[in-house]
Amino acid sequence: MDLSFENDTSRKARFKRELRNPSLLTVVLIVLAVLVVVLGPFVPGWVNTTQHSFDAIARTKERNESSMKSIGVIVPAQIAPWMSSKVDTMIAAEGPLDWQVVSFRSGPCKPENLSQLPESKYSTSIATACNEIDDIQQLYSGSCFLASDCNVPEQAKEELELAIGKVWDAFSDAGFVLSYEQIEMVAP
Repeated sequence: MDLSFENDTSRKARFKRELRNPSLLTVVLIVLAVLVVVLGPFVPGWVNTTQHSFDAIARTKERNESSMKSIGVIVPAQIAPWMSSKVDTMIAAEGPLDWQVVSFRSGPCKPENLSQLPESKYSTSIATACNEIDDIQQLYSGSCFLASDCNVPEQAKEELELAIGKVWDAFSDAGFVLSYEQIEMVAP
């Protein structure tokens, strides 16, 4: 009778050999088995939380998409105050996020959206202002590239005020008026 493990090919003998001198594969399998046993009870909770989070994100996205109004639904009178607030943010920019507050190439300024406005001096003025403000935004973006060094040049501020001034002129020519709250918020 031989007492060495090398000659014994039974399962019990091979198992003893693996435990005494485990291979890398055996170590990895043991670690994975321990992880499955230890973390197994928590997995259903994680999956449930993840599923609820994805559902919440989907509901939020659906709610946001349903509440977004097309440019045809938005009253044209709301575009000028919106543009004015964005231009004011750009004029008082303290960082790149303020300067690039919105893209004047997309959103309400997208040509497909602007084409939905009724043909008038006001819609032409809005389209022209979108292009001018976008050009100004791109031209002077280097002046406000770093948050620590964001200095909007006076020339840019003047050009922005001139562009939005044309919109306000067309706004008043179209017979629109600011709401009572917005009139009070404008500094004299």
